Amino acid sequence: MSKIAKFRIYQSAKTPKKQQWEDSLRGKLEVKHQIRTDTINDLENFSQDLQHISLVVESIQNNYQVLLTENSRLKSTLLELVDDCYCWKGNRCEKCQKILKSLAPETTRKKLNTAQEYEEILKQLRKLG
Repeated sequence: MSKIAKFRIYQSAKTPKKQQWEDSLRGKLEVKHQIRTDTINDLENFSQDLQHISLVVESIQNNYQVLLTENSRLKSTLLELVDDCYCWKGNRCEKCQKILKSLAPETTRKKLNTAQEYEEILKQLRKLG
């Protein structure tokens, strides 16, 4: 056994209980202080992370708005092409039909069919009532 270990055993044997309690209390207080300091550092880091995330979200919003604006401009240009064509509603040329179909996503076409089916069901129900 080393001299330091023997000294500690000797000291703990000679140390009164009140002093042991005080040493224990001081040790616990130091640990609590260190935990609180670490918590403050963690909160500061978290705050910086949130600020960064906020900047990223703002950038995404700006980019999305630019994309929506450009998309709207392109749709408007395509509709102008259809409007300026020699064909007319109900009798569109093949090119205009392709443009109009590209502007109407598949889900929209399905919704239109569903709405038409719903209207037909309502008509049938009204005839029965």
